[in-house]
Amino acid sequence: MTYGGISRREQATLLSEKAAKYLATGPADVVDLIGHVCNLPGAPRIVAEHMAQVIFSGRPEFEIDGGGRWSLAPRAPMPVVAAIPGHSHIGALSYVVVDVETTGGRFPLHRVTEFAAVIVKNGEIAEVFETLVNPERPIPPFVSRLTRITWDMVKHKPNFKGIAPRVLDLLEGNVFAAHNAAFDWSFVADEVRRATGAELVGRQVCTVRLARQLLPHLPRRSLDYVASHYGVEITQRHRAGGDALATAHCLIRLLDDAAQRGCNTWEDLDNLMRKRKPKKRKKRGSALPSPVTKDTTA
Repeated sequence: MTYGGISRREQATLLSEKAAKYLATGPADVVDLIGHVCNLPGAPRIVAEHMAQVIFSGRPEFEIDGGGRWSLAPRAPMPVVAAIPGHSHIGALSYVVVDVETTGGRFPLHRVTEFAAVIVKNGEIAEVFETLVNPERPIPPFVSRLTRITWDMVKHKPNFKGIAPRVLDLLEGNVFAAHNAAFDWSFVADEVRRATGAELVGRQVCTVRLARQLLPHLPRRSLDYVASHYGVEITQRHRAGGDALATAHCLIRLLDDAAQRGCNTWEDLDNLMRKRKPKKRKKRGSALPSPVTKDTTA
């Protein structure tokens, strides 16, 4: 896995946090552990074992020995490169360019109707994946008019839980990239959390932010304007596959432009995206009396 790319970790729960604190002092028998964590002292062993499996299954921070005693798993040593994460060369990183279509604009309330991911390695398109997704709720008519995605198109498609394993395979180890990355990241992370209970973590590249810094002459930084500047054709606008593929081609060009300006490491790229233009100072009015143009005494 490329260091610094997206990874997943199990979402912390009150029970897992309570168990971690209890086991910090050493291993514990399952009956004692469940008694403390779930406030069930003296629970039957078969019940305690079943509850422990439900609570801790799939959580790598806990482990059980042959005698039924639970403990905190030893942490794997971090690779040496982790000490200098900011020095990863942007050309050595692999990127997953993502675009989603949704039932609406607010991610806690709306769901994904289409997902696309384009893998970029060594400055080239390496893989393209796209699929319709059953959002398990109606698609508003105005959204269907924009995306041309209707309920009939998605009603027999898998929901996000059905595609989550493939999505995680595509994301893991790659830097997440999108045009307005905060939007796509929020929806994808929320869907992954719903489907698997895991939390996405990792680096993000926003092509809108890059365009603001590298293409200041453009009147707008929408995908249409950035793609037009680079001569990139968008085959299906407002569809996940078409937008993701166009964004991937724009990302390649933006990274080339950034490198030509001396932006070579992840730290350089991250600083570039965070850079803000200085605000224009308002002109101060003259201290001299202004001429009277109308009668204010009437």
